[in-house]
Amino acid sequence: MITCTQTYCHPEESGCAEEGGGDGTKCKFRKKAANQAESGKAAALGPSEVTELPAGFRVSWTGSPLGAQDMRLLTARSRVLCIGLVGAANAGKTTFLALLYALLRQGQGIPGYRFAGSYTLPGWEAIASYLTFKESRTDIQFPPHTSRSTGRDEGRVPGILHLALRSEDEPAAVLDVLFTDAPGEWFTDWIIKHDSDTAAGARWVYQHSRAFLLFADRERLTGTQRGQARGEIKELADRLTHRLGSRPLGLVWTKADVPNERPQFLTDISQHLQHAAPRHYREFEVSVELSGADRWHPQVLDSVAWLLDTHCRELGTTPPVPVPSTTEQDLFLLRRQVIR
Repeated sequence: MITCTQTYCHPEESGCAEEGGGDGTKCKFRKKAANQAESGKAAALGPSEVTELPAGFRVSWTGSPLGAQDMRLLTARSRVLCIGLVGAANAGKTTFLALLYALLRQGQGIPGYRFAGSYTLPGWEAIASYLTFKESRTDIQFPPHTSRSTGRDEGRVPGILHLALRSEDEPAAVLDVLFTDAPGEWFTDWIIKHDSDTAAGARWVYQHSRAFLLFADRERLTGTQRGQARGEIKELADRLTHRLGSRPLGLVWTKADVPNERPQFLTDISQHLQHAAPRHYREFEVSVELSGADRWHPQVLDSVAWLLDTHCRELGTTPPVPVPSTTEQDLFLLRRQVIR
């Protein structure tokens, strides 16, 4: 197993931080850890051991989806808003994220906010590539299932995707937004036994998220599994609304292009959530289909904007005061604009 003396580096999950995601074979900190394992002695790093780093190896992120420990990169510079995407397997959570990024990449914006960067651009590109036009094929390809397994050969690894946004009301301050990309099996286990080991990931999402989107697959609600699907959504809604407090909750109807053959099922779920009386609640209809793009695509952006606006208003605090930048500083690393 690869080990490292640096607390911020997790080579077994995302590669060597000093090498920008490499295998760490030439990393001095990995060699240091290996020597410690052999000798059994934990020697502290001296200043001389960290002053000379190879050129180009100083970036502490790789662009892949973040892990829980990587949130430290963001909390030092601004307040962080984590949005939990909750739903059963294949409910459309990852496809929603892919469509969100595809719309941003096309130049569309989240109402009231401007894109200001991301630590996970390759992660966004990896899922959005399935919705990107390819000359070899014209049909829609959906991102693969997000696997609960940590093995990279068994599906997409669960992670957190990041966006840096600037509010039009506070253009000089950065708001870091995180989106959880977790497998639906986590939440299914959470329904069955909320305190089980297999539901630990779902509990983490619930505890750390300040806003939620609950996904309901309309196609599944009209098929042979409609009864089971309705029960899962209502039970997930019960879990989410328990001690929800002021955290906003949005219900996202995915595959909105599917004909509404069972309207009573949709009404039943809506009424169930409204009966739980979350303090901030809205519903959205989304679909990747181009035939209804003018109707469904904007709701992807609107759902995020509503969560951000509701959370920031409920928070009741002002954004951190930005430090003025000068043209002599690296504005990309600072993630700040020149203030005139």
